[in-house]
Amino acid sequence: MASKEEKRRRAALVQAMVAEDTAKAIEEMPISLAHLGQLFDHLDVELENGCDHTPRITAAFLTSNGLNLEVILPWLHDQGGFCDCEILANVEESWESEISKNT
Repeated sequence: MASKEEKRRRAALVQAMVAEDTAKAIEEMPISLAHLGQLFDHLDVELENGCDHTPRITAAFLTSNGLNLEVILPWLHDQGGFCDCEILANVEESWESEISKNT
């Protein structure tokens, strides 16, 4: 059985690996964490009237902010965001802790 010291060492190694993977994922994102946070805030307001199950609001936000729609929408899709409400629910859930740490 591993000692408490060994368990702490292993936990620290796992934490370091997760932090490294997260940092790499952030570097590879086609949208900054700041813009992603702004998108979530925008969707939160705009979706008060419901979702038409398209990424229409997201596309308008990206376009109005000069962001690359053709790259970011597929990335959001890969993150589980197929329409505006899923972008807000699924993608925000995945990235909200990183956004709050980095903005």
